[in-house]
Amino acid sequence: MSLLRSILDFFIPRERFLLYTTFDQMQYLKVKNHLLAEGIPHRSKIDGGSAGLNQRTRAGGRPNPKYELYVRKEDEHRALQGIR
Repeated sequence: MSLLRSILDFFIPRERFLLYTTFDQMQYLKVKNHLLAEGIPHRSKIDGGSAGLNQRTRAGGRPNPKYELYVRKEDEHRALQGIR
């Protein structure tokens, strides 16, 4: 049962509430460390992977990935209290 649950969690994550979005890596790490310290389960999504970064760098632009943190709906209130 645990293996099946792990597979389902991989494809259908329980962490679906978008808690925080930023383009600043330091802000992302600050919020992520707070979630880790509080023991709040979360997932991260980082858009602007290596292909996107390479294209922007070649064009003379500054690579700027987008960082998103997701939490479970039941952990939303607890997570928001810590980042405000």
